[in-house]
Amino acid sequence: MDRSRYDSAMFWLPFGTAAAVIGLALMTIGITRLSSSQNVWSSVWFDGGIGLLAVGALLLLWSLVLFLSRRRAAPAPPAAEGSARAEGKDWMSEAVRGYYREREQLFRARQKEKNKKR
Repeated sequence: MDRSRYDSAMFWLPFGTAAAVIGLALMTIGITRLSSSQNVWSSVWFDGGIGLLAVGALLLLWSLVLFLSRRRAAPAPPAAEGSARAEGKDWMSEAVRGYYREREQLFRARQKEKNKKR
């Protein structure tokens, strides 16, 4: 698995999101400051917001491209994937068994306390 592309995609994701949200906020400021007869494109706030929104969209698109290229670049071999799943299943089933064992012990301890109070 190519972890560096995944890390790079996750690095660019918040920057793209922040730029897009700030761009939308600037566009909103630009629209609210205009009178009904003015052109939207004459507002500096709106123009700056559109520019920042475009930059944010490009960063988000770049993050998506990096993420998807990581998934296609290194497919895992079927044998290794199957053994990892088997290990995961054994680990999970052991965790579930441990949970129920602990639960039974707690129920028994509570039952003993109830019997002592009588």
